[in-house]
Amino acid sequence: MTLKVTVRSLALLLLITLAGCGYRSTAEYQLEEYEERISHVTGQPMPSATVSFPEMPPLRKRQYPLPDIRLKALEALNLLECPRLTQLIAHRNNSLGKQMQPSQLLHYEKKLIVELEDCTNYLQQRDKKAELRARLEAILQQKEAALPAAKWNMLLSGTELPSQLSGFQTLLPLHGDNGRQGTLEALNYLRFYLKDDRFSPPYDQQSLEMQLQQLTASHYSGQLLAAASAITNTLNRVSVMLEKSNNICPQGRRSVKIERLNNVFRLFYVDSIQPYMAKVVTEGKEWQSVILPLLIELPPAPDKAMKDYLLAITHSDYAFSVWHQLDKAILRHTRSWQKVLTECQMQPGQNPSN
Repeated sequence: MTLKVTVRSLALLLLITLAGCGYRSTAEYQLEEYEERISHVTGQPMPSATVSFPEMPPLRKRQYPLPDIRLKALEALNLLECPRLTQLIAHRNNSLGKQMQPSQLLHYEKKLIVELEDCTNYLQQRDKKAELRARLEAILQQKEAALPAAKWNMLLSGTELPSQLSGFQTLLPLHGDNGRQGTLEALNYLRFYLKDDRFSPPYDQQSLEMQLQQLTASHYSGQLLAAASAITNTLNRVSVMLEKSNNICPQGRRSVKIERLNNVFRLFYVDSIQPYMAKVVTEGKEWQSVILPLLIELPPAPDKAMKDYLLAITHSDYAFSVWHQLDKAILRHTRSWQKVLTECQMQPGQNPSN
């Protein structure tokens, strides 16, 4: 019994140790450790967070209501001249068609517009059924007017992109791709899918669903945004602690405190935080260069909350955006360190007056 308990205890201890080692290799640990070291050396309490991760609005604020034009009445009309249109309408009105997901509905709406155009042109060329043609043309106008809303709903009221953006539970890993390439490829594809009305590969239904699956395969976008917010908070916390520490170098002379601070700066910031920050900034610009052209293909947001959310995650020139706040934090953090190092005569080229 004693041996079994000992073995189990050792196994549990090993798991705890391995878990701890794993956490030490995360961005969360590196950022927390940098803050805590600065707090310990300066004797300053840990400041509160300055920014929070933008929260996606609920579905009712990010979804366009679509007019319910299912063409049921047309089923009773004689559309033998337009069999593809008849078949499409029948599919929409069956039990499966009534449960279409936003991506399936958009693909259907695009195909329906094409078939309505073809059918009305066919009837006009043969000077047939003027009353039916007028009915189809009216429906076509309604469908074309509603298409931008269907495009919006496919992208932002479905589950794929919102799921991709909800990965703020964990930060972007320190190293590795972590879904970056697949995410960028999928977002690029969706941009051109929204612009294109063809239905052959790669713009068919199957290809669309495959690209949407790429988005659900990771939380890259959300983790990238969460990393930017976490770095911003860490840099601002460190800046506050440095700015409040007025006695680091009494009379401008080097001290034990500045030597310890300088060690923290080199070992934790320069060696760990700075490379990770550069990765997030670089990948953030790349992500913005893909997501912004995609959003241009959509109509304005259906609600102010959704408009503000998109500005907050995509626009570097928006005062409350994740990226603008990160730029400000980097500049403040740099200036705070420069001030301390200059006062302590530790900037490159300065001669200590010990």
